[in-house]
Amino acid sequence: MAKDFNKPLNTRELQKATAATMDILKALVLQNQFGRICARAGWTIEMVFHDGDSLAVRERAWKVVDLFCEAVGKEKLVYWYDGMPAMLTSAIAQRKLAAKKQKSFDNPKGYALIFHMASGKPNPPEVWENNAQDFRLYCRIENDEGIWYRERYGSIKKGPAMSFIRMALPAWWIMDQPPERNVGRLTTQIVELMQPYWAIAGWGVMPAVEERNIGPDGKGQQILYPYLQRFPGLNALGSLALMSHDFNNAMYSINWLSFVSDALLEKLGGREAVRKQVQASQYLSAGDVGNCLGIRAGDFPGLGDMDQGLTLPAFGEAARLLKPVRAKSRLNNFIGPPPSGSNDEHAWLLACDAYMSRFDLF
Repeated sequence: MAKDFNKPLNTRELQKATAATMDILKALVLQNQFGRICARAGWTIEMVFHDGDSLAVRERAWKVVDLFCEAVGKEKLVYWYDGMPAMLTSAIAQRKLAAKKQKSFDNPKGYALIFHMASGKPNPPEVWENNAQDFRLYCRIENDEGIWYRERYGSIKKGPAMSFIRMALPAWWIMDQPPERNVGRLTTQIVELMQPYWAIAGWGVMPAVEERNIGPDGKGQQILYPYLQRFPGLNALGSLALMSHDFNNAMYSINWLSFVSDALLEKLGGREAVRKQVQASQYLSAGDVGNCLGIRAGDFPGLGDMDQGLTLPAFGEAARLLKPVRAKSRLNNFIGPPPSGSNDEHAWLLACDAYMSRFDLF
């Protein structure tokens, strides 16, 4: 049985922390130099998994998509297909999505399953797709061509590129949900259903569908960077990074909830050994979530605030626990320090590495 990772707020202190955090998240709507909303802040779920060309994985993925749509409400969502957005409830979107679903089942090894959903109004299309919306889903499930150098196909033993599903939900929506539909419970349902290699969930950056406006053009990276420096609990991870081979055998930095599969847990001594470490820790808790051990960094998903000297010691405990299964280094297109952003590759690499290990000293 999956553990409920959403402990009720039962003290005035936690209620005040919630209100302050939500105010920051709702206000964090950033425009790049072209006036486009390159990033919002909200609840993000990142799930990474192998075997995107297997039917069983695709069947689970569609169930996850259905659960997301049901939770958000189909009437709020826009389906992005062939470069054109349409309301998900429209006849054309339903027809296109049904055809994509059938193709993904009929030919999983020859058909890459890639699509976007977000909220908002799809007209005019260029305005919709170039501005970060309140809700987002990005599904990228590889086929045998897109899974670069898979062990059973290639001679270069780098392993497969990963498949992933990304979701994002706004703070205002989270606050409107009844206790039985809280975001912690929804997250564990999604992870238990998908059975990922690893997943992280908590506060994070929500980009526009194609993520272009958060890159070096328009200086979206440089505009976002000071907020990432100030609020360490705000996860920023570009989809280009998630396509890397680095994640065949490792995960990214932790978030408030980190879900680690048994395959990764074996590198740490196995599920029970890790559970004992969690039980001996000061801030962490853990519970079984399907094929994963879910690790929660404290009772509240904090943002921290380095300007106020508010670090996240619970996140530090989780980061140190999972450091042996963290990727060693990873260029991340959401990270780019002023003045040059990712155009200065050396400064970019240093900033990306520092960001990925930011909790280690907390």
